[in-house]
Amino acid sequence: MEENEPKFFCDRMLGKLAKKLRLLGFDTVYYPRIDERKILERVGERILLTRDKEVYRKASTTGLKVYYVESDDWRSQLRKLILDLELYDDIKPFTRCVECNEVLIDAKPDEVKDKVPEYIYKTVEKFKVCPRCGRVYWKGSHLEWIKRDMEKLVGEWRVE
Repeated sequence: MEENEPKFFCDRMLGKLAKKLRLLGFDTVYYPRIDERKILERVGERILLTRDKEVYRKASTTGLKVYYVESDDWRSQLRKLILDLELYDDIKPFTRCVECNEVLIDAKPDEVKDKVPEYIYKTVEKFKVCPRCGRVYWKGSHLEWIKRDMEKLVGEWRVE
């Protein structure tokens, strides 16, 4: 991943948005049980995404990069964020683990044989794996409905 790509820190109210951003390839930190003080300490150079007006106010006054998320619907949140921050060209779908945010690495079928159903092992040639949590990813039927759902929100993009 490139150094100048946007990196995000979602507050505890934005778990679904965090997963969707990771699905689209954005480096997105999310801690579901973190308090306001620790958020402000850990955000660093990332863009803080928050629904908390008090956190937004405090982050703004300390010079942190912060974006206030108005909607409580992840679809609206994602669409507005991509439009407002002009992120469309930065979308690299299915390159990060949706659970732990690591960049996925290529894996051969023999390397994941014991981690996927037998049918998948026998019919899929390309796999990706998370080097941190070991979660295995492949292009399956789920990919098409995820792709269609995301395209409704952000426009057409291709999956490599």
